[in-house]
Amino acid sequence: MYLQTVIQCVTLLAVLALGSTFQENEHFCIETEPLLLADIDRHVVMPSEKDLQCHIKAITLTNQEMVSLVDTLCVDHGSSVRKDNHQFLRMHNGELSGRGSQAEICANNASAVLAWVPYHTILKYYAPELDPRERLTYIAKATNLEREKTELCHFRHTDLVNAVSDNLFTCVVMIFGDNFYGLEDNINVLVELQPLMHQLRNITYLPWRNVSNSYKMHLGDSVLINPSSEKKPIYGSLNYAFVEKIHVNMSSVYQDKRLAQLPLLFEHRGSVLELNKDGVGGLDVDAKAYFGRSMDPRSEVKVQVIGQWVDQHRVFSADIYEYFGNGLRRYKQPLTGAQLTFVRIDNTEPVFEAPESNNLVKASLFREEKHSNLKDGSSGNTTEWGNVREEEDEEPGFYGWVVVTSLLLALLLILGIYVLVRRQSRKNKQRQMYDLANTNVPAPT
Repeated sequence: MYLQTVIQCVTLLAVLALGSTFQENEHFCIETEPLLLADIDRHVVMPSEKDLQCHIKAITLTNQEMVSLVDTLCVDHGSSVRKDNHQFLRMHNGELSGRGSQAEICANNASAVLAWVPYHTILKYYAPELDPRERLTYIAKATNLEREKTELCHFRHTDLVNAVSDNLFTCVVMIFGDNFYGLEDNINVLVELQPLMHQLRNITYLPWRNVSNSYKMHLGDSVLINPSSEKKPIYGSLNYAFVEKIHVNMSSVYQDKRLAQLPLLFEHRGSVLELNKDGVGGLDVDAKAYFGRSMDPRSEVKVQVIGQWVDQHRVFSADIYEYFGNGLRRYKQPLTGAQLTFVRIDNTEPVFEAPESNNLVKASLFREEKHSNLKDGSSGNTTEWGNVREEEDEEPGFYGWVVVTSLLLALLLILGIYVLVRRQSRKNKQRQMYDLANTNVPAPT
């Protein structure tokens, strides 16, 4: 009961320290497989559970699409496309977070994570957030199923915010602008997915560590029992649980100023922990303490298991990944010289109470029972051994008085010897003084 109460209190404190965790948008889904023509023309009769949940679906660009996008927007083909500055939308966890320009794609060689979102989805969920007074154009791709052809195109911002009808909407083909697509074709808008968090993976700890002891905690109680008639070592174990706290030094992680300071995901003990903005997280740990000792025959001893809390400072290196949600992550850069602190129960120790021997208990009961039988027997006769035992029981202090009397007599004897020796030494001293005086008398002339 005590252990459960402690664990509940520690867990509550850890939850309060961590605060609210980040929640992914359950209605925003990211697909990494391209949408085939057969899938575009497929009419869904019974939508799956995933289709019902994913109100907003983004499909990342393939490598071939990335190459084609950069070639179309950034290479001089003798047209005005390279000089244009079409826009794309930015999304963070399924929410509209801003816009980017064609020049940014060319400047970083499309290194960001780009995806396609259906035009009708943009129209339904994001058009109300856009300013209708702006005069912009957005990058998109159009797919005509009859011709089985897909091309990059651009459409007007006003068509989106005003939700123009099918016969008025046009998505003009890039480069030469000699063709356009309508809403009857499959139109997908270009968006950039922004990372939600940074994840530290492939963590390697350096040998150096600095450990400082904190307080000790009672983890639980157990009992060791030796039921055999021989002295032997007996071992036991105790299950216990605690909340391990991890505190990552955020300044040591974000040494590169160009790296956006996002919340961290940290791999530890086979789990991925979400740390708050201060780099603090917690993990429930189940562990087992082992203990044992050599025990007398048919004896038992109670054990208290004590845990030692420590602050362990470590230095580590890792790989930084960008996490975009729905399990999508991408390698960003290496990390070296990062620091963290573990607050955990590092070791346990047993505390054994005084052993209780069943042999001693049984011998005492046997003697009392036999003594009672001798006194209350039907014959009324007692043996000499019984009489002696009765006298010893009736005079429990006899031996104590013998010891005290012997000590007093010894003390008196020592004192008498001391007095005699001192008196004899005085006589010898007076005799020596008398002899010395006689030696000083002058000789007769």
